[in-house]
Amino acid sequence: MRYAIAIVMLFCVAQAWAENVVVSDASARATAPGQESAAIRFSITSKKEARLVAIVSPVAGAVEIHSMTHDNGVMKMRAIEFLPLPAGKMVKLGASGNHVMLLNLKNPLKAGESVPLTITVEFADKRKEKVNVSAEVKPLAASRDEHERHIH
Repeated sequence: MRYAIAIVMLFCVAQAWAENVVVSDASARATAPGQESAAIRFSITSKKEARLVAIVSPVAGAVEIHSMTHDNGVMKMRAIEFLPLPAGKMVKLGASGNHVMLLNLKNPLKAGESVPLTITVEFADKRKEKVNVSAEVKPLAASRDEHERHIH
């Protein structure tokens, strides 16, 4: 019985869900001393057409949703107001160029810790749903391939 409870708890840490939204595989990398920002990666699926409109975390002064594009060979990153979530389709933040940035970190992110996030999704009827997520902090030296595998 004790092992069954532990397995259920591990599953809950790896995946968070609300009525219509599932967030999985949330992670970040540890930060170097003095580093003031960090990227968060995760996958999000909404049962209904929606949009990701806000993310907050007590570890950062601000949290922004960013898009990355290549324009004439130059990579450009910019904050966006929202990210569309097509009904029933998994959206991967981190692998697709879209990602979340923690800005003005209050303390360094250390491997083995977790970053609490509250993700807000807005549906067509303007109803909002919040999902509380815990993003695992991976070692700074983790390879890009290893980090990307965790968001699949």
